[in-house]
Amino acid sequence: MIRFLWLIVPFILLADKPNLLLLKVYKDQNITGWVMSEKLDGIRAYWNGKKLLTRNGKDIYVPSWFTKDFPPFELDGELWTKRKNFEYISSVVLGSTYPENWERFTYNIFEVPNAKGGLFERLSKVKPYESKILKIIPQIKVKNKDHLQKFLKEIEAKGGEGVVVRDPNSLYISKRTSKALK
Repeated sequence: MIRFLWLIVPFILLADKPNLLLLKVYKDQNITGWVMSEKLDGIRAYWNGKKLLTRNGKDIYVPSWFTKDFPPFELDGELWTKRKNFEYISSVVLGSTYPENWERFTYNIFEVPNAKGGLFERLSKVKPYESKILKIIPQIKVKNKDHLQKFLKEIEAKGGEGVVVRDPNSLYISKRTSKALK
């Protein structure tokens, strides 16, 4: 019986783990026609239409007012406050039970998992739900590699983590993909 439990428990624990898009590393690939955005240094959070989960499927406990106007469909994004604030963000997201700690947070959306269409079509589903809390991360068309490098330097000068580049025509992929790079 114990052997059976050792075999089954890991699968039960992983049952709620969302299958999310994962980034590959940018290595001077051709990104003509792609878009870029700031890579926020927060806690990745998956909204399953009912509750927020970490990328590993663990519940994120938030005040009810924080998610009350979220859509009934899946979202993938970053819980964030500001640059250079990761320690505070992680302490609140992964441990705080004080609702007032969430007042400075936003949920910044970069993907709508399992929705149809290209990136902009998927993100357009979120527009009616945008608010002070729920935001769509702006996507900027990449003109060329110099434009990308300039944008990266601007983000880093402000204390940001980096940049994400994506093929806006790519369909949603729930694994590591060469269509989304960091």
